[in-house]
Parts: sequence; structure tokens; C-alpha cells
Amino acid sequence: MADQSSTRNEAEVRAQKIEKLRSLGIEPYPSVRFQRSHTTADVRAIFEAPQRQIENGETDPQAEPLHLCGRITSKRDSGSICFIDLKDATGKIQLKIEKKLVSEESQVSFKQIQKLLDKGDFVGVEGIGCRTNRGELSIQVEKLQLLGKATAPFPDEYYGISEPETCRRHREIDLVTHPEAFERFRRRSQIVKSIRTYLWDQGFDEIETPNLQAIYGGAAARPFVTHHNALDVDLYLRIATELFLKRAVCGGFERVFELGRVFRNEGIDSTHNPEFSSLEVYQAYADYFEIMTLVEDLICHVVTNTLGEDVREIEYQGDRIDLERKYDHSEKYPGFTGKHWQVKTMVEAVRDETGLDFDTLSLAAAIQGAEKLGLSPSKLQTQTLGYLLYAIFDEIVAPTLMEPTFIVDFPIEVSPLAKKHRSQPGLVERFELFIHGTEYSNGFSELNDPQDQRQRFEAQLAQKQAGDEEAHPMDEDFLEALSLGMPICGGMGIGVDRLVMLLTNTASIRDVVMFPTMRPTKTEE
Repeated sequence: MADQSSTRNEAEVRAQKIEKLRSLGIEPYPSVRFQRSHTTADVRAIFEAPQRQIENGETDPQAEPLHLCGRITSKRDSGSICFIDLKDATGKIQLKIEKKLVSEESQVSFKQIQKLLDKGDFVGVEGIGCRTNRGELSIQVEKLQLLGKATAPFPDEYYGISEPETCRRHREIDLVTHPEAFERFRRRSQIVKSIRTYLWDQGFDEIETPNLQAIYGGAAARPFVTHHNALDVDLYLRIATELFLKRAVCGGFERVFELGRVFRNEGIDSTHNPEFSSLEVYQAYADYFEIMTLVEDLICHVVTNTLGEDVREIEYQGDRIDLERKYDHSEKYPGFTGKHWQVKTMVEAVRDETGLDFDTLSLAAAIQGAEKLGLSPSKLQTQTLGYLLYAIFDEIVAPTLMEPTFIVDFPIEVSPLAKKHRSQPGLVERFELFIHGTEYSNGFSELNDPQDQRQRFEAQLAQKQAGDEEAHPMDEDFLEALSLGMPICGGMGIGVDRLVMLLTNTASIRDVVMFPTMRPTKTEE
């Protein structure tokens, strides 16, 4: 209660300061723009150059006027001098404000700076570079202008806030008190930009598909349902962009992608948020091996552009992950030339980890083996070897895959949109990329036979009628597009948030999504 009382009292004091400023003719929320000439990073770059060094206790001999703006993060008054830390998006610098040097033209006088400005306020200043007697690079302020008054108490910059829920629910406080959080989201922006730039440079067209769909599809997931009043129909928030992007390929586009939000009505944990960013890419005349190469090239490009050209190894949650492409798979997969990450079939991965060989097992023997492995009872209810193979891989094997590993050749039962394997009955040409036990990408040789696709949808429909809420619905519009004709095509998806987690060494998806889905507070309810 004492903390709440203190916060309330400080808010009241700040409200009084706003009234005082207005009584003095100073608008706390002005409309006129501030013309900035330099950021804090610019100033440091200028005066760290050998030709512009400033001695301790001296000012810039060139007396170059500097115009900076930002937020006050600390304020220290000492008689006729005041020190303020000014923070902008590029960094922080100290303002040295001396009573005798503040110009009469300054919007806010020295006394008003001392009495009426607080931590959290936004200000613009004009001054020249200097160094204090202790060697701190600073701005000797001549004029100061108030750009935005903070009415709430500013959190302590040193201690900040430590509760993860508060950081996620009030990200703005997290950003202003934790520099590492600010840099994490800056890096996220760089990663997204790098993804788009790479694909544009490779000749891909970015197109936009509907968020509201009459039929959801493209993944195994439960959708969010909404209602359109004018049409009086239920619509679904998209769970994937796949089917519309492939319809664009049917229409003649050869290289397309979309990077945007998708929505799945599922649980929340360290790698799942109901609303997340997904990248999907489709390339005509390519198969899943060419798309695997694209995934490698794209991720390595993003690493180079965000972490540095020489980075071949990254740290994630205490483990070192080698990103070097060092495996030659051309003997096993002719045409898949050059060095790549590790590649294993799902059957091989399960056999290597558990000893169960699904190339020779009967269903009864596989169920018995799965029971000994402790597979979840609900997953033992499977009716086919394919479902059981995938269940064992997903629950037992996937978490063990630490170095970048492509798992290829999935059971047809769990892959309704992938093309049948060219030589292995019962399998499809599908891959998933795993790093540190987590899936980062999913891709196929895309199914382009409309009759085969209809049969797959019908099988999914039977599963839905049997109670599988994540089974794929029938999509007649997509089947009609396939009937128009679609060339050989490879496609893939990447979970952008998970990639950001990996490249920022972040354990929870809720700490790389700026404003994650949270349970409403009682007030919001």
C-alpha cells in the first residue's frame, strides 16, 4: 500500500507541475516539431574521432551547434549546475546545464529545469560538445525545450521491473528500463528486414492474402472464429497463408512469399503464442531439396546480416550451436549437391534414437515398442504405422535434435498438402528443420494433383468427423485452382518469432513478441 500511496502522490505532484508550466506560458505537449541535427550516437562518433577530441574540462573548440532530443532518464541538481542523462533510440548522453550559460531565449529557464522537469519527460536541447572535469562527454546546454511531460512516475532505471508478466503486459516500461529488451526488439526489426531483402533479391514477389477467410486451411490447427454482420456469415482468422499463395502460383506467379501474422486457437507456452509471425515461400519448378537449400541460405544470410559475417556458431540457452554447413549428401540424394546441414529421414531419426525400425515393424510391434518408450497413452490409440511413427518422433526424438537437422520423408497421414514420395510408398516429400530440439521450418514438394488433393482432404474430413479438431477442412476453391493447373512447386514456412528467439538467445516467445497475448486483468474484463 505504501508503494501505491507514493506513486499516487508523485502523480499528483506531476499534475501540479503541468498546471504550473501552463501558468508560465509553457505548453507541456507542444505541437511544433523539434528539428534534431544529431543523435546521441552521432555526437559520440564525432567527438571520439581523433581530430575532434575534447580535453577534460574543455568545450568543443569549433563550437558546433548541436540539436538533440530524447527522454530524461536521470536528473541530478547541484546548486548552480544540473546534470541530466538524455536517452534516444541510439543511446545516452549527459547534458551539462549551468545556470550562467542557459540562454534567455531558452523556453525553460534554469530554475524551471530544476523545479519542473522530471525523469521520463521528453526534451529538446541546443548546445555544444564538452567534457566534464572527470572526462564525461556531455552537451553544454544553452537552450532547452519541453517536448512531452510524463505524468506517471518513471521506473527506476537501475532496478527497473523484474516481473516477466509486468514486462510483457506493459512492454513500454520494459523497453525504457531494460536496454537489453530494447536491443532485442531492434534486432527483431533487423531480422525481418533481412528476410524480406534476401527474398526480394532472389526474385520473389511479396503478396498479401486475406486475414479473414471463409474456410481456414494450410495447417493442422484450431482457428479463431468471428462473425461478419453485413454478410451474416462466420469467418475465420487465418491459420496459414499457404493455400492462397499456391493459388497465386496457379495463376502464373513463379516465386511468391508473405511475411505476416497468423492466428491459431491453441495453448500458450514458451514457443507458442496464439498470434505469431509466419513466413511462407513458394517457388515454381522446385522440389523440397531446392527449398531446403533456400531455408539454409536464408537463415545464414539473416545470421550474417544481424550478428556478423564471421559468425558460424551461436549460443542459445547455455548451449553452443554450430551453424556450419559441413555435410555432403550428394551420394544419398543425387542432385542435392554442396555442403549442407545434417539430413535424416524420419525413420532413420527414430531408429537412431530409439532402436525401433519402422521399415520392418508391424503395427502391433510398433505399439508395443512405443509403450516401452513411455509414449503418451492418447497417442497409442493410433490406427496406422504412419501416425505412430510421427508420434514417437514428435514426442521422443525431436527434443534431442540440437544441431541444425532436416528431418525428411514424413508419413502421408500427417501431410495432407505434400506430394507423394517419388520412391517410398506411404511417405511424402516433406521436411522440417530442427535446432535445439525445436522446429524452425516446415516445407514440401507441393501436391499439385487435384484428384490426389481431394482424396487427402476427404481423409482429413473423416478425421474431423471422428473428433480431430485440427484436421484440415475441405476447400473447394483451392481444388478448383489446382484444376486450373499448378507446376512442380516447392514451398516452406518459417516461424519468424522462433528465429528471433534463436538469434537473440531468448527462452520465451512472449519476450520477442512486442505485445504478446495475455490473460485480461480484472479491470480489462
